[in-house]
Amino acid sequence: MSNLLEDQTRRRAINDPVHSLIRITEAENEILKMPAMNRLHDIRSLGLAQLVFPGATASRFSHSVGSMHLAYRMVQQLLSSITRKHYFSEIFPDLRESDKNIFRIVQAVRLAALMHDIGHGPFSHTTETFMMASLSRNEKQLAKYRTLFPDRKGYERNHAHEFFGIGIIQKLFTEPEVKDSVPEITASDVTCLLSKDDHGSEIFSTSDSLNIFRRIISSEIDADRMDYILRDSWYSGASFGKIDTERLIANMEIVKQDRGSYLIGFYEKALGNIEDFLDSRYKMYKWVVRHHLMVAFDHLLKFSIYDMISSGLLSLDAFRWENYYEGKITDSAINSIIFDLGVEKNTIYRSLVDRRYAPVSLFKGRSESYARFEKTVGEKSSKLDVSGRYDKGPMGKILSYIARIDMPLKDPDIADGIPRIAVGELPAIVLGASSPAPTLEPLTEDLEILIYDGTNILPMRQVSSYFTSLNNEWTSFRPYYFSYFVPGMKRSGFSSDAFREKFWDLLTSEIANSSGESE
Repeated sequence: MSNLLEDQTRRRAINDPVHSLIRITEAENEILKMPAMNRLHDIRSLGLAQLVFPGATASRFSHSVGSMHLAYRMVQQLLSSITRKHYFSEIFPDLRESDKNIFRIVQAVRLAALMHDIGHGPFSHTTETFMMASLSRNEKQLAKYRTLFPDRKGYERNHAHEFFGIGIIQKLFTEPEVKDSVPEITASDVTCLLSKDDHGSEIFSTSDSLNIFRRIISSEIDADRMDYILRDSWYSGASFGKIDTERLIANMEIVKQDRGSYLIGFYEKALGNIEDFLDSRYKMYKWVVRHHLMVAFDHLLKFSIYDMISSGLLSLDAFRWENYYEGKITDSAINSIIFDLGVEKNTIYRSLVDRRYAPVSLFKGRSESYARFEKTVGEKSSKLDVSGRYDKGPMGKILSYIARIDMPLKDPDIADGIPRIAVGELPAIVLGASSPAPTLEPLTEDLEILIYDGTNILPMRQVSSYFTSLNNEWTSFRPYYFSYFVPGMKRSGFSSDAFREKFWDLLTSEIANSSGESE
């Protein structure tokens, strides 16, 4: 099988701290010149992580290039398996098995990986709520969004940055420089790997080809996750995250099922490497991404942006993909407002630039405070289902309360919707955040990690007892956080045990008296 990069007339490369030298094609070089792509230099992958982990300043740009590099190795491995087993004509019935078509497949996958995050807003996932609010105002775009990202099995997820990315990619492919550099590939050949619809590509025209190559971009073990685990470990200084991508990728294999469909399996000799990968993913989530201070600062940033919009300092229309395409609205655009107003005035932004005003967390890691908090809410509730389910009892009330106080973030037109609890004469702002229980179990069977012994293919959960134990750890991880601060007051004025206990008492009472149903 010919090598795409070796056939390039010019040898271009990017020096990356994680993967070393990364070769790029002419088409990729043209895309990397565009404002939409260069904008990612000023979008941090981990939001405000540098306030907790000073070195965690990796950009979406470097992550995108790293993901492309890993996706290239994955697509080479899978195509090698497909051609070796003579499956090409079955998986790609509309394509002749030729170097030209192999190049088209490889280049399309590389471009999808390179641009999979091109639709991210400032501070990455932090501003996705505002992107969705902006999108929801346009009925035509909202209808298109629901077509590309249908809500299957009742699982609601915000796909705003993927949707924005598709719009950006489609427009990029109208640019003469991009069209001329890759005439044999269309925008649909790339975007079909990033959405959930099943049509539009001449290359990936079958469900088999789509299902196989989408998994390189988005699955339980994909190029995106492998790169961000390596990159976040490198930049945050975390010792975990040293995963063996070479061995993982080398042990990928295409397996044909009796009913004629195709799956990606990992040879069982890579089982330990898969366990290392999942362990690193869990620890990165638990100790870095969901560090209690990172969650507090992230939620404070969301309320700061909400305040900017509701006070007229920033327009919700700024969070439109057309602006991203032009290279506008980055971390620096938001930071300029925060630093201009947060340093000299006692606004809520001040906590983001002066740690003396930083929030106080009620919970840290897996402390016993969670059990006491839920017990207190339960004792104060007049009606209580003690079944232990998340959707009932104390947990249901807590998550519903967070959903309600977060409502302004979904509709910035709500005036002064920032939640406050008066502790004496001091209006403490409530920072309540929730995140889905980060289970390793996939939402659907078609996304399971599959282990192949050369004959049989089995789900990871049936092969690895370590996987089961790790998954139990993930599901016991509490999916909510609370912190608070008083705008304009130094932390020393509201961090005492007495103030904290008073806030705790008032907050649990407010949650207990709430309806326990999301609005």
